[in-house]
Amino acid sequence: MKKGGTVALVAALAAALFVILFVTTIDAEPEDPCIPRGGSSSTAGGVPAGSFAKPMKTSDGQVTSPFGARWGTQHNGMDIAGPIGTPIYANANADGVVSKAGPASGFGNWIVLDHNIDGQLVSTVYGHMFSGGVLVKVGDRVTAGQHIANEGNDGQSTGAHLHFEYHPGGWAPGNAIDPAPYYAAAADPGTGAPGSAPSPPSEPSTPDTSVSASGSSEMAALPASVGSEEHFQVDTVRVARAVHTKFPQITRIGGWRADGGGFDDHPSGRAVDVMIDDWSTEDGKALGDQVEDYLWANRDVLQIEYMIWRQQYIPTTGEPNIMEDRGSPTQNHFDHVHVTVVGHGPPAPGQTYGPAPGGTGSAPKANGTCTTAPGGGLGDTGDLAAGQIPPEFAKWLPLSAAQCRDLSPAILAAQLEQESGFTAGLTSPSGAQGYAQFLPGTWASYGYPVDENGQVTGPAGAGDPNDVVDAVMAQGRYNCAVASALRPGIESGAISGDPVALMLAGYNAGPGAVQQFGGIPPYAETQNYVTTITGTAAAYDLAR
Repeated sequence: MKKGGTVALVAALAAALFVILFVTTIDAEPEDPCIPRGGSSSTAGGVPAGSFAKPMKTSDGQVTSPFGARWGTQHNGMDIAGPIGTPIYANANADGVVSKAGPASGFGNWIVLDHNIDGQLVSTVYGHMFSGGVLVKVGDRVTAGQHIANEGNDGQSTGAHLHFEYHPGGWAPGNAIDPAPYYAAAADPGTGAPGSAPSPPSEPSTPDTSVSASGSSEMAALPASVGSEEHFQVDTVRVARAVHTKFPQITRIGGWRADGGGFDDHPSGRAVDVMIDDWSTEDGKALGDQVEDYLWANRDVLQIEYMIWRQQYIPTTGEPNIMEDRGSPTQNHFDHVHVTVVGHGPPAPGQTYGPAPGGTGSAPKANGTCTTAPGGGLGDTGDLAAGQIPPEFAKWLPLSAAQCRDLSPAILAAQLEQESGFTAGLTSPSGAQGYAQFLPGTWASYGYPVDENGQVTGPAGAGDPNDVVDAVMAQGRYNCAVASALRPGIESGAISGDPVALMLAGYNAGPGAVQQFGGIPPYAETQNYVTTITGTAAAYDLAR
């Protein structure tokens, strides 16, 4: 991101364009069947008159946190996660008036729309947009399905998502109701399909007090003979307890370990390993299949991101695939069902988990085979030969590369070599700083401080661009944001070129410049930047 002269000026303009330009796209399947489908953006809105529209397209995001008790407090809405910049749409079926728009405590930035629905005032709330992602102003009138904002990660947020609330009687603290039924009944914007919404409940909904298989409304803790809940996050404990409740024949449940092999789910306490004692027998395989089916059927309640069982990678969002042969039954997940969850932090004192969910169904099965690990090899430490890079970077390049499908450790290593030569303390003539040469304005949005597991520990901009961990994780985070911003244009044909090369060009010159020129901008610095990094990355890949 070292820029000078004309490139610096254009890059500054491109950075501004990045937060206001939105490219109309068509949905397209990813070329690599081994990579789960990502979201796509569209400026198209509109649903039939009288219909309700979802605040985000179902193909663009997934619900990651429902309404209700969370982390010892009340979560007054639902969270829908997707890439930064994903379009957000007005939900209600009647013309709305923007009553609030812009900065808000906790939300970073928000929008409140007031609607008249069947003679009743209803407010819908949208939160965590980045500062340039609010596309309406107070007093504007909007219609259902209208594109009103773009997803961000501002405010008290641990990842890019939309926080969506529904308030019968108008917005006020404490009067939100569960928006899930309204979300489920609404139509996807731009489809032309009709959507509806249930009548608002006359009384607040009450917690689920149904009993679990063990006869109690609260699941029992894991007995010491089965496993330990120490180091588990809230969702991890819930999964482990649910499996223990439903499958008492399971004798071992684990998941936490300090060494994650380049991934953070085990060290961060977000992974559960359900061990199958007789995995090589037909009975063992059947038991593992039953566990997998149960978890899949209850994946939303249990906040599951993905599972692996018998070499099959099954994401909650995206297509399942068959992983590469890793050489042993354990590494290929033949002797255990691996589950990674969203997490939601360590349990609070007095944390409750409710009954074991009772959903039933069958998990999808993968078709075909893949030659790379889930995510197309992202995070595979085999991308770099020993001794090619300074040892302090070895752990963080795979972890950072795992943040999106467009990255690899080799690309990140080559980019660091180009930006700083793995040297701390550098400042370019244009003010770019640190290992990954971030301009201060960009660092303010992507430079989070992170811990030794790569987990964010503070607000954007509070990290140190000369700290290896903060810099490398931010490097991957920004590359992913650039790739996400460019993907709709690539899929629609408005932007042409190799996606990785385009991502690198956007990192150097700004994604707005790539969008403006429909490909790699005709700047000598940017073209040389892309050619050099891709060539160096190829050399890393070949040096085995």
